Amino acid sequence: MTVEHQAGVQAPEIAQPDSRPPLRDLLREFLLIGSTSFGGGRAAYFQDALVKRRRWLTDDEFLEAVAVSQILPGPNIGNLAAYLGQRLRGGRGALIAALCLTVPGAISILALAWLYFSGMPASVTEPIGKGVSAASAGLAAAAVWRLRGGAGNPAAYAIAALAFILFGPLEWSIFLVLAVCLPLSFVVAWREHAK
Repeated sequence: MTVEHQAGVQAPEIAQPDSRPPLRDLLREFLLIGSTSFGGGRAAYFQDALVKRRRWLTDDEFLEAVAVSQILPGPNIGNLAAYLGQRLRGGRGALIAALCLTVPGAISILALAWLYFSGMPASVTEPIGKGVSAASAGLAAAAVWRLRGGAGNPAAYAIAALAFILFGPLEWSIFLVLAVCLPLSFVVAWREHAK
């Protein structure tokens, strides 16, 4: 019996080799996401591609990945890509996912920077920036809507609303928001687990 089973904790299972997606399919999906996604709603792209269309992961597995990616240091979306790649195809999957997510964006930023410093007028760049900002906000809202299943009870929804109010309208520091909301989240999760 493993330590995890003795302690009553179940370790997350990695997809079995026969059910894991081929590397070329993983490469194609992550490259498509890396080439077409932007802003705070990128998790919605992952959920649509990997959970809804490909069915490589369940909703619960995806929500677990989102939670882990948010508590790790570094950019959440990079963490999420690497975690999902690791879960689906091991170390090579993590590397492919991280590269496919970051390289297209880096190339795009370099191209836009070149255009900007080559004299692209502000009359062109300003509307593009505003349009991308609006689309990014919409995608972030869509991602929250799709991932709402992680908040399984009214207490979890209350914590999400509290975090929104503290960070948004009240403009608290993210560290203060976490200091208030994390202990509450742990209590809610502990009570749910104890049921």
